[in-house]
Amino acid sequence: MRRLLVCLVALLAVLAVACGSLQSYALIVNGHRLPQRDIDNELKAIRGNARYLDAIDPSRRQILGSGTGTFNADFTAFILNQDLDYQLVHQEVAKRKLKVTPADLDQAKSTVIQQVNGQDTFNAFPSWYRDKLQQRFAEVIVLSKSFGGVDDAKARQYYDAHQDQFQQACASHILVDSPQKAADIEARLAKGEDFAAVAKAESKDPGSAQKGGDVGCFFKTSQLVPEFLQAAFSQPVGQVGQPVQTQFGYHIIKVTSRQVAPYDQARTQVQQAMGQGGGQQLQQWLTDALKKASVKMNPKFGTFNKTKSVPEIEAPQAPAGQTPTTLPIAPPPSG
Repeated sequence: MRRLLVCLVALLAVLAVACGSLQSYALIVNGHRLPQRDIDNELKAIRGNARYLDAIDPSRRQILGSGTGTFNADFTAFILNQDLDYQLVHQEVAKRKLKVTPADLDQAKSTVIQQVNGQDTFNAFPSWYRDKLQQRFAEVIVLSKSFGGVDDAKARQYYDAHQDQFQQACASHILVDSPQKAADIEARLAKGEDFAAVAKAESKDPGSAQKGGDVGCFFKTSQLVPEFLQAAFSQPVGQVGQPVQTQFGYHIIKVTSRQVAPYDQARTQVQQAMGQGGGQQLQQWLTDALKKASVKMNPKFGTFNKTKSVPEIEAPQAPAGQTPTTLPIAPPPSG
């Protein structure tokens, strides 16, 4: 009986090792495994949010791969770099025994909503991913505060004295492929056609087109192409501006409002502008942590280049004439 028990224990150990090896990883950070399934699910959550894709890449060419269900390898590397940073923050928060408070979570949620281009875009993510975005940014806030917090009274004074820096614009646009098409659209609008109706019928941006061209509200620091931001914060409110060319095509933009955001909404931008809140210290800590980190990559996703001034994950090189892609294989969690 004892011999049989020993054999069973040995067999279980072998099975445990075998099962563990079947769970493919994307990267291992200081011994902590980030499963490929988690990265697949994150990419799927992003792909399923048309509003977010419209904000960062209406053409989808810089996000999606050439095959069905695939992603551009550079975009995947971008997401993995973010996950690497957040994992290092998480490990440091645990090491320092820092606690995330409800106030931290509230601030994190507000900041994430701004970063993804508004409440509607945030709500379009699955609930599990919204929770993940909120929790991991709350940990950034907690760690940043540990490096030196911001005096809220001074931050408010700065906000009051520099309100022009914290304007928030709301806009709609019509995206077309050519300058001639843009001129035709301009002429139609000048004759009195409804902007929203024309956007629904003509815009090449599928997400905003269904909303009459509405792209929501954003700060100057939002993740939008520079040419679009420049137009949104310079052309007259309520009027259709001259077509703006970006890498995605030609935009006919109508700014619907532009005003200073309330302090509670602009708090993160205020802290960034002041260079306070532990932000500079946090960036330096992260750079040092990346240099010290033990990072093992799944070759499918690329390599970790530690020779750069700020170490980062680099996408795998594609054969000449081909675009590298990654193929998610795990279904997203319910939620």
